[in-house]
Amino acid sequence: MRRLVFAAALLAVATVGFHTFISASLAAAREAKAATFAERFAPALELMAKQAQ
Repeated sequence: MRRLVFAAALLAVATVGFHTFISASLAAAREAKAATFAERFAPALELMAKQAQ
């Protein structure tokens, strides 16, 4: 009986932790600013321009 209560409590804590982690990840993804093409590839474009010279 004690093992069943411990397992249920552990499952409840794990479920709450998992839900919190997923919610925080989704909130961060929603608030993140999407990088433009220039922002994402600026370092590579600069290197290509230097190599072309």
